[in-house]
Amino acid sequence: MPLNWGYSYARSQSIAYQLRKAGLGGEGKNLPVVYLSGILGSKLYDRQEQAQIWGDYRGVFFHKPHYAGYEYEDSEAHRARVFANEHLHEFTIVPGLVHTLVTAELKQVLQAGLGYKEGQDLFFMAHDWRADLRSLAGRLDEEFARLRARFGNEQKIILMGQSIANLAIRYWLRTTTSENREMIAKWYAFGPPWQGTYHALSMMETGYYPGTRLFHGFSADEVTSYPSAYQLLPSRPEVVDIQGKPLTGFDIYSPECWQEYRMGPYRASGIDITPVCQRAREQLGQNLQKARELAASIEGISTLEQAIPQVWFLSDNNTAVKTAVYDGHRWYFETKAIQRDIPQLASQVLEQGDDHLPLSGLLSQRCGPVIRDGHHQPWGESFVYISKARTHRALINHTPNLRSLAFDLAVERERFQR
Repeated sequence: MPLNWGYSYARSQSIAYQLRKAGLGGEGKNLPVVYLSGILGSKLYDRQEQAQIWGDYRGVFFHKPHYAGYEYEDSEAHRARVFANEHLHEFTIVPGLVHTLVTAELKQVLQAGLGYKEGQDLFFMAHDWRADLRSLAGRLDEEFARLRARFGNEQKIILMGQSIANLAIRYWLRTTTSENREMIAKWYAFGPPWQGTYHALSMMETGYYPGTRLFHGFSADEVTSYPSAYQLLPSRPEVVDIQGKPLTGFDIYSPECWQEYRMGPYRASGIDITPVCQRAREQLGQNLQKARELAASIEGISTLEQAIPQVWFLSDNNTAVKTAVYDGHRWYFETKAIQRDIPQLASQVLEQGDDHLPLSGLLSQRCGPVIRDGHHQPWGESFVYISKARTHRALINHTPNLRSLAFDLAVERERFQR
């Protein structure tokens, strides 16, 4: 067994012991949980090649050119060929030796501490994280109809969202039926990017490669084909030049602006333009419009959303980019590059947060009090827990977060059993 599996098992048993000691553990009638993953959190399957192209080590090491690849096409033919067929709990690098744990640790804590069982009262929704996030609203409506038929009209449901999935949940809460909203006991949001992140633009610059570029991964061109990547953009971006002065006339939703400042599919020119990049340019206006529409639909305060009890899990362990920098030739979207090349602007354009999300923007309209103590929290209430999770992706595996989640779920379970 890989060492991280052993550590994960020991941690889940420790949290289970703490729950029992507090009189909250053991098996009982759980509130069913629906979990929505973020980017990369669901496996992608190529039906034509009968191959798992994302979420399996063979796709990383042996990806073949004739596979469909990671480009997204908004067509029935593409959705029929490449689709999300399974939630990604773990990513196997070397079978039996090296595994990267994704939601496996969260699942293990819920099983050991509260007796949850996947498929019975714990449901992980696989979805194509490349697509328009609003398509998840329809999926959630279908899932809640299924749960209503299975558990009855009076059953309360727990919603959990990871990163970008929380934008889809916020959109769904504002557009779904009152009957669906009334079914929700609580919503747990891990790293919700309420105001977007410059990491979306960074991925369009460099792509995403598991481990190193020696492995097959998502090229920058492929990322620029994803509607969801544009919906993750900062909705009200701050951009300055190399002197720290605001860029005038910058409009993140204008295709012409992207061309002028050489962003996304326009970062390359001439013979460097690939067919994928050309298609991304042709779809740029539509993708930016989808991003503008989603941002407008979830901005501000909604009583429909505020009525739902919530817990947000955030981190201030790092610094994150709150203002992008353009020096006339290149963009700075990453903390390390800013600290290395333009340290004189660091205090102006960086602030505390996880490695993707600045903290201040997340707290401008918080759901409840801000809590930093992992052992003294208002269980059963709405609150924002700021921990020292190592990175944005680590929020769902951070021990204090898992303990907080388990204790709060246990309190919610007791409250609805009374």
